[in-house]
Amino acid sequence: MKKLFILLTVVSLIMGIYSCQKTFLQKPDTSGTATLATVYSSQINAVSALLQVYRTALIQGWGAGGMDYGHGVLASMDGEHHRGSSWHGTYQISNSGLSPNGGFDGASGGGSDNFGANYTNIRAAYLVAENIDKVPDMDAANKAYVKAEVAELIAYRYMGMFIRYGGVPIVTKSFLPTEDLAVPRSSLQATLDFTLKKADEAIAGLPDKWAANATGGDQTGRLTKGAALATKARVLMFAARPLFNSATPYMSFGANNNMICLGTADQARWTAAITANEAVLTWASANGVSLINTGGAGAGLPNPNAFDDYGNATSTPNNQEIILAYKNDNANQSDGGSDAKWYNLSNYQTSNHYDTDEVGLLSNFLPNYYKADGTDQTWPQVGEAAPHPATEYLTKFNQMEPRFLADHLGPGIIAPNNPGLAPWSATYDIGRTILNRGAAFPGAAGTGRGDATSTKFYYHAGSRLWFEYPLFRLAETYLNLAEAYNEAGNSGKALENLNKVHNRAGLPSITETNQAKLRAIIQREWAVEFYFESKRYFDIKHWKLDIGNGIIGGPMKEFQFITQGAGGDRYNSASSLVSYYDAVVYNGYWDNKMFLEPFPQSEINKLIIVQNPGY
Repeated sequence: MKKLFILLTVVSLIMGIYSCQKTFLQKPDTSGTATLATVYSSQINAVSALLQVYRTALIQGWGAGGMDYGHGVLASMDGEHHRGSSWHGTYQISNSGLSPNGGFDGASGGGSDNFGANYTNIRAAYLVAENIDKVPDMDAANKAYVKAEVAELIAYRYMGMFIRYGGVPIVTKSFLPTEDLAVPRSSLQATLDFTLKKADEAIAGLPDKWAANATGGDQTGRLTKGAALATKARVLMFAARPLFNSATPYMSFGANNNMICLGTADQARWTAAITANEAVLTWASANGVSLINTGGAGAGLPNPNAFDDYGNATSTPNNQEIILAYKNDNANQSDGGSDAKWYNLSNYQTSNHYDTDEVGLLSNFLPNYYKADGTDQTWPQVGEAAPHPATEYLTKFNQMEPRFLADHLGPGIIAPNNPGLAPWSATYDIGRTILNRGAAFPGAAGTGRGDATSTKFYYHAGSRLWFEYPLFRLAETYLNLAEAYNEAGNSGKALENLNKVHNRAGLPSITETNQAKLRAIIQREWAVEFYFESKRYFDIKHWKLDIGNGIIGGPMKEFQFITQGAGGDRYNSASSLVSYYDAVVYNGYWDNKMFLEPFPQSEINKLIIVQNPGY
């Protein structure tokens, strides 16, 4: 497959200007030999500078390289997956909470973000915008496009900070080494307004789609008007949710309450979110972006091709549902040191799952999935009198809805979403990614390998290891509208949008009209449809769900599988399974201060910005 837009070569001289800044607004590194005149002396150099911002700005929230802890992903912090091994940052956070003293290496568990990297990327983006007019061989139209791309890259990062921290410092230009870098935090409203301003600049200047470049190169992955519209829609959704859309903050912050709370509970915020999301749908309809539903069953009916359609939507590069994806198509990724290993791999025969063997699906999250007929599955519960026969697990697994089958691999079951690759290998011991040898019922002898292991993002991937992180896909827009219309009291429109996603998943229509009950159903749909897509961690916080009782905090559970046979034989087939049961394997930490992330203590010590309450 041809390398796409983001993988255009980034010339090495750029790195002298965009060197990694370890702290917020640290003075730029001017020790390199590159100069702005050199970088902006030609179109190819200037575009390389822009691409470097793409590459580092859009990774936020994905993979170990996009968060403020080493080893792990957000799913290991929000009740989807096990917390990982003891050296993982996710383990530290699950064990003792978020810490302002945590570092990128995860030694003491920082947060879900590398805070300083936000401003490194924002500064780099401003440098592109401020210097692009100097490029002699780029025409005015393309210079205007670059400026609009920069506006969207800045809006994307501010959206992420708004969701994670609340009000943050607002920066409107790149800084010279001689300038005052002391920029304090702004209010939540001011941060929201600035994010919307940059998104609107991008909407006004970006094209609806990109044609091939002058040499015929594919520009798929370059920011479009749709991506900017989706950014605006998402940030307005988080402004409308209860964490921010309230008269009182989640914790008292005194004179700084306006940094973490909008100060009123205003229904108009849901109306604004509806308008923004409808604008995304209008753009999508005009530009060939649509929810993948090839079943032909008609509106309101279950899609008979749900397994393939959902698999394509989440896994196939450049599919019709993607508004924006992170184009990290690195065919040389291996199990060690790559983003892919945190999300499990497609090639179960050759991958050793060194870290992913400790991040199996938790029983806490499993009940979110429906059976294929739209009813709830019955799973073992902690404290039952006896284990269940393993044949029951295998039967129940195969009764599940298509999204579950596309998302997971179970013991002794060939991965449905990637046929042709064996699920077991005595050499690489893949079975142990799932199986826990329970020493004696009802104890929890095994931990980390879970109820199943993830196969999401690898539908029909063959031996491909890389995948493209879906940053915006159209299913989000429909669920945004379902949620917002329900909060606005319009259950009819809420159900119309909810069932677009639910029916595509092969499930019968939801008909519930009670607002509170429908809200819970919509939140469940969010959980299932966007499992493992780095969204649930923020969704549950901003809805202030029952986090301390088995979501982030509280008892975390996973199945214990009792097997027979010796050595590798007990991993080779479903026949090695004897029985299974559910058990609490650890208790997650939760404190209300964790509704928002901490700023690094190194920044607080500069006495310029104030820490979020409780840290």
